[in-house]
Amino acid sequence: PGEARKLHRQPIPRVGGIAIALSYVLAYVFSAEAAGVFAREGLPAWKLLPAAVAIFTVGLIDDLWGLKPWQKLAGQLAASGMALWAGVWIQGVAGYTMPPWLSCVITVVWLIGCTNAFNLIDGVDGLATGVGLFATLTTMIAALFYGHYALALATAPLAGSLLGFLRFNFNPASIFLGD
Repeated sequence: PGEARKLHRQPIPRVGGIAIALSYVLAYVFSAEAAGVFAREGLPAWKLLPAAVAIFTVGLIDDLWGLKPWQKLAGQLAASGMALWAGVWIQGVAGYTMPPWLSCVITVVWLIGCTNAFNLIDGVDGLATGVGLFATLTTMIAALFYGHYALALATAPLAGSLLGFLRFNFNPASIFLGD
């Protein structure tokens, strides 16, 4: 409180991402096991684990001790590179396929842009959590519609985690997601 962008009268913790991450991982592992995903194909999301851990760690360090903008950007670039290595690529836009170098650049810009957009809207009660919930539900519905059940299985626990967190993040917020 007291800073130009802070409107709350008392300090509000900003490490809610810990609860989201833990509840997501537990729910995903249990639901994937129940659906027999491990027996059929292993855990496809393991390839994304290094990127997820990297971006989570950068955000947590920034929440607890603060990072300079260039340090945060370096961590986000590293995590985006790990996501690229794991196979996260924007291969085309509006039906037009892009060359690999442009696909790489667009993917990194998109990942870093979305990460920072969510960071900027987290100071308003329920906004980042609500936007994240709607984006997750939209992705899950599209995945189900197109028969991408692995993606639907990966997004359902996130929707549940965000919905459960929204109670504590809605006005008046008792905790924020954090970076």
